[in-house]
Amino acid sequence: MIIYGIKAKLLKAEITSDTCPNCNTGNSIQMNVFQRWAHIFWIPFFPIGKTGVSQCLNCRQVLKLKEMSASLKLSYDNIKSQTTIPVWTFAGCFLIVIGSIFFYISEKQKAKK
Repeated sequence: MIIYGIKAKLLKAEITSDTCPNCNTGNSIQMNVFQRWAHIFWIPFFPIGKTGVSQCLNCRQVLKLKEMSASLKLSYDNIKSQTTIPVWTFAGCFLIVIGSIFFYISEKQKAKK
């Protein structure tokens, strides 16, 4: 049985100067950028992409990316471009490469003997 799936982690949360479309409160929108990755047995193999949501700190309304206004999307794009992909999301790929190199070297040594 193989356990696989997709997980996400909050990379960056920043308060923007936009106004909430629901309660019209200024400087109350928090943009959250999440990194999604694929995993096997809870070991991350590769990143899938970044996603985000906005939340009003006053009325607690949460908007997904498709529901955001143009100004909120622009703020989200600016924050998203500032965040980098964590290296640890490639941990599974690194383990496979290191295991393959180890296997190759051991087979070469067996062939020499």
